[in-house]
Amino acid sequence: MVRALSERLRVIRLFDTYGRLLTRRQQRLLRLYYHDDLSLGEIAEQHGVSRQAVHDALQRSAEELEHLEASLGVVEFRRQLSERVAGLAAAVRRLTDRLGAEEAAEIRQELDVLRRSIR
Repeated sequence: MVRALSERLRVIRLFDTYGRLLTRRQQRLLRLYYHDDLSLGEIAEQHGVSRQAVHDALQRSAEELEHLEASLGVVEFRRQLSERVAGLAAAVRRLTDRLGAEEAAEIRQELDVLRRSIR
């Protein structure tokens, strides 16, 4: 169950990053399955195809997203950047404790801008 959820979240994250690079059909199918949580049968009925056809199309689309990530690495870069920002935030908290809130306010503001930009 945990594995399935983490795989599902990974495809959603990849889709959110690279989805515009897929065909409209691939985008629609991925949205219906991963975002709208429709079953294979529901999607198949909507599109007048078999459940197997939907499954195969979703599989190919997810593989395409994985290929894009392997080539471009944007999701992994964002993950690493988020980790570094978290480390920087901890350092700013320690600095604030030493200097005081007012002296570290500008650093905290810049850190908040950085956090928002990587979401």
